[in-house]
Amino acid sequence: MNHRKFGKKLSRNHNQRQALFRSQVRSFFTYGAIQTTETKAIAVSPIIERLCHIVATEPQVTAARELYRLLQDRNQVNHVMKVLKESSVGQSSNFTRLTRIKRRIGDDALIVKLSFIKPVSFVVVPPVVEKVKTKKTNKPEIKKPVKVKVSKTTKIKEKK
Repeated sequence: MNHRKFGKKLSRNHNQRQALFRSQVRSFFTYGAIQTTETKAIAVSPIIERLCHIVATEPQVTAARELYRLLQDRNQVNHVMKVLKESSVGQSSNFTRLTRIKRRIGDDALIVKLSFIKPVSFVVVPPVVEKVKTKKTNKPEIKKPVKVKVSKTTKIKEKK
Protein backbone atom coordinates (compact mmCIF):
# COMPACT_ATOMS: atom_id res chain seq x y z
CA MET A 1 0.00 0.00 0.00
CA ASN A 2 1.11 3.54 -0.68
CA HIS A 3 -0.68 5.33 2.14
CA ARG A 4 0.84 8.58 3.39
CA LYS A 5 3.61 8.48 0.81
CA PHE A 6 4.03 11.46 -1.46
CA GLY A 7 6.52 12.78 -3.98
CA LYS A 8 8.66 11.05 -6.55
CA LYS A 9 11.88 9.31 -5.58
CA LEU A 10 13.49 9.93 -9.02
CA SER A 11 15.77 6.89 -8.51
CA ARG A 12 17.76 8.76 -5.86
CA ASN A 13 18.19 8.54 -2.12
CA HIS A 14 17.07 11.36 0.19
CA ASN A 15 20.30 13.40 0.10
CA GLN A 16 20.70 13.14 -3.65
CA ARG A 17 17.07 14.17 -4.14
CA GLN A 18 17.44 17.20 -1.88
CA ALA A 19 20.63 18.23 -3.71
CA LEU A 20 18.84 17.89 -7.05
CA PHE A 21 15.96 20.05 -5.83
CA ARG A 22 18.35 22.69 -4.47
CA SER A 23 20.21 22.77 -7.77
CA GLN A 24 16.99 23.06 -9.79
CA VAL A 25 15.69 25.89 -7.56
CA ARG A 26 18.99 27.80 -7.80
CA SER A 27 19.00 27.50 -11.57
CA PHE A 28 15.37 28.56 -11.76
CA PHE A 29 15.95 31.69 -9.72
CA THR A 30 19.20 32.46 -11.55
CA TYR A 31 17.85 32.26 -15.11
CA GLY A 32 14.08 32.63 -14.64
CA ALA A 33 13.36 29.31 -16.39
CA ILE A 34 14.79 25.80 -16.65
CA GLN A 35 14.47 22.94 -19.10
CA THR A 36 14.25 19.53 -17.47
CA THR A 37 12.29 16.30 -17.62
CA GLU A 38 8.60 16.41 -16.79
CA THR A 39 8.87 14.35 -13.60
CA LYS A 40 11.68 16.51 -12.20
CA ALA A 41 9.76 19.69 -13.06
CA ILE A 42 6.59 18.37 -11.41
CA ALA A 43 8.61 17.40 -8.32
CA VAL A 44 10.37 20.77 -7.96
CA SER A 45 7.49 23.11 -8.91
CA PRO A 46 5.74 22.95 -5.48
CA ILE A 47 8.98 24.07 -3.83
CA ILE A 48 9.29 27.04 -6.19
CA GLU A 49 5.60 27.92 -5.80
CA ARG A 50 5.93 27.82 -2.01
CA LEU A 51 9.01 30.08 -2.07
CA CYS A 52 7.31 32.58 -4.39
CA HIS A 53 4.21 32.57 -2.15
CA ILE A 54 6.34 33.22 0.94
CA VAL A 55 8.17 36.12 -0.75
CA ALA A 56 4.88 37.64 -1.93
CA THR A 57 2.95 37.35 1.36
CA GLU A 58 5.24 36.90 4.37
CA PRO A 59 7.41 39.52 6.13
CA GLN A 60 10.77 40.21 4.57
CA VAL A 61 12.90 38.48 7.23
CA THR A 62 10.90 35.25 7.08
CA ALA A 63 11.01 35.19 3.30
CA ALA A 64 14.74 35.87 3.25
CA ARG A 65 15.40 32.99 5.65
CA GLU A 66 13.34 30.55 3.60
CA LEU A 67 15.08 31.58 0.38
CA TYR A 68 18.52 31.42 1.98
CA ARG A 69 17.79 27.87 3.15
CA LEU A 70 17.82 26.72 -0.49
CA LEU A 71 19.85 29.34 -2.39
CA GLN A 72 22.77 29.73 0.08
CA ASP A 73 23.82 33.08 -1.42
CA ARG A 74 22.84 36.37 0.22
CA ASN A 75 23.30 38.48 -2.89
CA GLN A 76 21.05 36.18 -4.88
CA VAL A 77 18.46 36.10 -2.07
CA ASN A 78 18.28 39.90 -1.96
CA HIS A 79 18.05 40.14 -5.74
CA VAL A 80 15.33 37.47 -5.98
CA MET A 81 13.29 39.11 -3.23
CA LYS A 82 13.52 42.52 -4.91
CA VAL A 83 12.52 41.19 -8.34
CA LEU A 84 9.69 39.00 -7.02
CA LYS A 85 8.23 41.79 -4.86
CA GLU A 86 8.07 44.05 -7.92
CA SER A 87 6.58 41.47 -10.27
CA SER A 88 4.08 39.76 -7.95
CA VAL A 89 2.09 42.70 -6.57
CA GLY A 90 -1.31 41.40 -5.45
CA GLN A 91 -0.50 37.81 -6.46
CA SER A 92 -0.22 34.98 -3.96
CA SER A 93 -0.32 31.83 -6.10
CA ASN A 94 0.07 30.39 -9.60
CA PHE A 95 3.54 31.74 -10.34
CA THR A 96 4.94 29.02 -12.64
CA ARG A 97 3.90 27.04 -15.70
CA LEU A 98 5.09 23.97 -17.57
CA THR A 99 5.48 24.09 -21.34
CA ARG A 100 6.20 20.90 -23.27
CA ILE A 101 9.18 21.29 -25.57
CA LYS A 102 10.34 17.98 -27.06
CA ARG A 103 11.14 14.36 -26.47
CA ARG A 104 14.73 13.46 -25.68
CA ILE A 105 16.26 11.18 -28.31
CA GLY A 106 18.12 8.76 -26.01
CA ASP A 107 15.34 7.66 -23.68
CA ASP A 108 12.24 9.39 -25.15
CA ALA A 109 11.76 11.42 -21.95
CA LEU A 110 9.49 14.45 -22.21
CA ILE A 111 11.47 17.68 -21.82
CA VAL A 112 9.52 20.64 -20.44
CA LYS A 113 10.28 24.27 -19.71
CA LEU A 114 9.44 25.43 -16.18
CA SER A 115 9.07 29.21 -16.22
CA PHE A 116 7.21 32.10 -14.66
CA ILE A 117 3.80 33.03 -16.03
CA LYS A 118 4.71 36.72 -15.97
CA PRO A 119 8.03 37.61 -17.59
CA VAL A 120 10.60 37.98 -14.83
CA SER A 121 14.28 38.64 -15.41
CA PHE A 122 16.65 37.49 -12.67
CA VAL A 123 19.81 37.81 -14.71
CA VAL A 124 22.06 40.34 -13.03
CA VAL A 125 23.87 42.55 -15.49
CA PRO A 126 27.20 43.59 -13.96
CA PRO A 127 27.88 47.31 -14.02
CA VAL A 128 30.25 48.51 -16.71
CA VAL A 129 33.47 49.82 -15.22
CA GLU A 130 35.53 52.06 -17.43
CA LYS A 131 39.25 51.61 -17.25
CA VAL A 132 41.28 54.71 -16.58
CA LYS A 133 44.00 55.09 -19.17
CA THR A 134 47.39 55.91 -17.76
CA LYS A 135 49.99 57.78 -19.72
CA LYS A 136 53.03 55.82 -20.70
CA THR A 137 56.27 57.47 -19.77
CA ASN A 138 59.21 57.34 -22.12
CA LYS A 139 61.62 55.72 -19.75
CA PRO A 140 64.62 54.11 -21.38
CA GLU A 141 64.52 50.39 -21.03
CA ILE A 142 67.53 48.90 -19.32
CA LYS A 143 68.58 45.74 -21.03
CA LYS A 144 69.96 42.99 -18.90
CA PRO A 145 73.23 41.46 -20.06
CA VAL A 146 72.77 38.08 -21.64
CA LYS A 147 74.76 35.29 -20.07
CA VAL A 148 76.33 32.99 -22.59
CA LYS A 149 77.00 29.45 -21.59
CA VAL A 150 80.46 28.37 -22.60
CA SER A 151 81.09 24.72 -23.04
CA LYS A 152 84.41 22.97 -22.32
CA THR A 153 85.12 22.39 -25.97
CA THR A 154 85.03 26.09 -26.79
CA LYS A 155 87.41 26.87 -23.93
CA ILE A 156 89.93 24.38 -25.26
CA LYS A 157 89.77 25.88 -28.75
CA GLU A 158 90.29 29.41 -27.44
CA LYS A 159 93.44 28.44 -25.52
CA LYS A 160 95.18 27.09 -28.61
